[in-house]
Amino acid sequence: MKILSLIFLTIFFFSSQPAISASQTNFIIAKINNKAITNSEVNDRYRFVISASKINVKLEEEKKLLVGQIVDKMIDEELIRQEAAKLKFEVTPAEIRDAIDMVASQQKKNATQFKIFFINNNLSFDNYLKQVESEVLWSKIVSEVLRSKVKVTDVEVREFFEQHKFNTDVKKFFIAEILISVSGNQSENSNHLANKLAVELRQGADFKNIVRQFSGSITSENNGEIGWVSQGEIDAKIYAAISKLGKGEYSNPVSLPDGFHIFKLLDAKTESKIADQDLNAARNAIFSHKLQSAAKGYLMDLRKKAFVEISGQ
Repeated sequence: MKILSLIFLTIFFFSSQPAISASQTNFIIAKINNKAITNSEVNDRYRFVISASKINVKLEEEKKLLVGQIVDKMIDEELIRQEAAKLKFEVTPAEIRDAIDMVASQQKKNATQFKIFFINNNLSFDNYLKQVESEVLWSKIVSEVLRSKVKVTDVEVREFFEQHKFNTDVKKFFIAEILISVSGNQSENSNHLANKLAVELRQGADFKNIVRQFSGSITSENNGEIGWVSQGEIDAKIYAAISKLGKGEYSNPVSLPDGFHIFKLLDAKTESKIADQDLNAARNAIFSHKLQSAAKGYLMDLRKKAFVEISGQ
C-alpha cells in the first residue's frame, strides 16, 4: 500500500482558503484502488461535520486536523465498499431508510426534516448516503464475517476472574468512548485532535455526531457506548480517567496502544456483591474485546492490500 502524507493533503487543501466553493475546479484528493475521492466530496463532508457536530473551529491548524481525519475515514469507507462488493454484500433501500431514520431520531428530527437540513446548508445528501451505505456494509462484514470467527472459551472466562479481583462492593461505570486512531507517524496530530474534541465536548458539541464522524472504534455503531465496566475489567489508565468524573462529564484524552480515547460517564452504581449474571457479562466483555480487535485487524489488512494515493491534483 502506498500512502502519501496526510500533512501534505491538509496543507494543500487549505492553502487557498478555509472552505472550497462548489464552483471551483473539482480535482482528486485520493485514489483507492482506482476509485477517487474529490476535493468537493471532502469539503462537503467537512462542512457537514461542522454543521452537525457543532464543533467550533477558529484556527487553521484545527481545520487541518479535522480534514486529515475526515479524509482518513473516507478512505476507510471506500475500502469497506470495495470489500463488500467482493463479498457480494449489498445494502437495501429499507436498510438505508432505517439508518437515516435512526440518525434523524438521534437529532430529534424525522427523515424529511433531516433531508431539509442538507438543503438548507447546501450539502449533498447523496454524499451522505455513501457514508451511511459504508456504515451498514461494515456492520454486515463485522456481523457475518468476523463475529462467527470470535470464540470465548470457559478457560478464558476463568482466567478473566482469576486476573481481576472483585470486592464485595464494586463500583461500576456506564461509559461511552470516542477513539481517535493513530495511523503511521500521525500520533501528534491525533493527540491534538483528541484534545480539541475534548474541549469542544465540554463546551456543548454533540457527542453522538462526533462519535459517528471521528471514532475509530466499533462502538461507534452504538453511539460509542462500551457498557457497564468495573475497575477490574479495564485498564488502570481508563479507571483513573473515569473514576473522578461526574455523570455526563468527559475525560481528558487517554493514550492507549490503539490511539487516544475520550470517555463519557453516562451513569455509575455500586453493587453489594457480584451477581450471577456477571459470568455472562465477563464472557460478553471478552467477546467484545476480541471482536473489536478482529475488526481493527481486518480493516488494517484491507489498507495493507490496497493501493491508496493521496495527492493534490
